[in-house]
Amino acid sequence: MSVVKEALSKLDLQKFNLCVACSGGLDSTVLLEALIPLGFEPMVLHINYQLRGEESDKDEAFVRSLAQKHKLEMEVVRCPKELTKGKGINLQEAARKFRHELFREFIQKLPENRVLLAHHSDDQVETFFLQLMRGSGIFGLGGMHTERNGIIRPFLGLSKEDLRNYALENNIQWREDASNEENNYKRNQFRNIIIPQLLETNPGLNHSIQLIQTAFRETQQAVQDSLKSKLRSWERNAQIPFSEWSELTMEERIACCHYFSWPIWMIDRIQGLSNAKLSAKIDKSSLFRTKDGFSWNSNFTEISQWEFKIEEVEFLPKSFSKWEVYLDPASMSIPLTQSFADASDTIQRPGVKGKTKVFKLLKDAGIPEQWRDSYPVFKSGKETIWIPGVAVSKKHLAPSSTRLIIKLYKASENH
Repeated sequence: MSVVKEALSKLDLQKFNLCVACSGGLDSTVLLEALIPLGFEPMVLHINYQLRGEESDKDEAFVRSLAQKHKLEMEVVRCPKELTKGKGINLQEAARKFRHELFREFIQKLPENRVLLAHHSDDQVETFFLQLMRGSGIFGLGGMHTERNGIIRPFLGLSKEDLRNYALENNIQWREDASNEENNYKRNQFRNIIIPQLLETNPGLNHSIQLIQTAFRETQQAVQDSLKSKLRSWERNAQIPFSEWSELTMEERIACCHYFSWPIWMIDRIQGLSNAKLSAKIDKSSLFRTKDGFSWNSNFTEISQWEFKIEEVEFLPKSFSKWEVYLDPASMSIPLTQSFADASDTIQRPGVKGKTKVFKLLKDAGIPEQWRDSYPVFKSGKETIWIPGVAVSKKHLAPSSTRLIIKLYKASENH
């Protein structure tokens, strides 16, 4: 068995729904072609970045013909030109972000979905030098993982030459990207000039770097394992308290960034959030400040799904949570309505003179600015009588002597 098929066979890929990201170049074409004789029928994803004019279209046509030849499902996605062109745009970073968002979308559709990429050991060595130049710690210098976050790279133990030999031995055709020979980018400079020169004096350099990367990845795993319970808790709550973030080492903060798919540069910006105004947001990200820490948008869509119930009761309980309220029907105008908070709304709380703006109370409760106008409130006529989890109107509270009491509460397994 060839080293290529052996690398694929030992990963137990049969249990997954596979998607191969295929550019039409040597590496990804070998990956796709090598899967077919092993009985796999992966979906094919081709991303046309529209950067090389006619050549980009020819790459797309080549991959389409490849998928048709093997009767494989295929999806072609064209990257909008405005994402990769323009002042201040890092082309390679923008392209990487675009494709990884596509990978993430596929992976999240089903638990068994996986994306296969054709990176090899030569790519690992280039990555090591690039990360070294950036002053990266163990999470950068460790390079790519064989399997991580739903992405599988089966060829990391093989060289570019291994893949080329397999292609030649099996009469596999591929497309050459002329831009790989241009030295405008740092990666190409390392690939085409610097690393070949280093190998002339030290032929074992690649092997040595791979050993170092393995050691760094083992250290990475140890850091991530030590944070596992915290990471899951933060993910569940969609929030990290500043008190807990401040206790993390730099490597642990980097581990958080990798876990939540945040760019490393956000570490410095997160530090700045602790001194920022409530609900301040990090530009070009989903992170924003909350009352005691910082959070991100994705896990808070549940607010719009809250369900409330109303019933009549005869007695006031000795204690109750902030997610339920007991009202005097004699003090209320009919009907009792549920709506959303408005900037002009006020409420008169027990023990407080005068009225307080509803938005101020939401702010004090740590509700982000972008959600305050969609936060549920209950009104009697035009008067706000209850802000769930935040405040209740003293005018409408049921006294213990009341024979008929209205109980209003949030229906939830947690409250």
